[in-house]
Amino acid sequence: MKTVVVLPSFERSLKKLTPQDREQTAEALKAFNTMLVSGQASGGLGFKKINHDKYELRVNIRLRIVMKIEPDTCYLVFVGSHDDVRRYLRDYR
Repeated sequence: MKTVVVLPSFERSLKKLTPQDREQTAEALKAFNTMLVSGQASGGLGFKKINHDKYELRVNIRLRIVMKIEPDTCYLVFVGSHDDVRRYLRDYR
């Protein structure tokens, strides 16, 4: 079973979102948790690897969640638009 850790960078980026975007982010994380528990991925999650240890989870057409996954821990790193995620990955490799 994986432990999910929320990093301060994720909390800061989450505070910048609208209440509706926060709610959609929570729903996407619930679906991700279901995937972790069941082991079956839903195609609608848009879960994909973006570099050697970071993954992306689609919240909606605009928003993405960046997470770092290790064998027993999943770190929630950042949430933002597609362009914000690209900027974040470029600056913090």
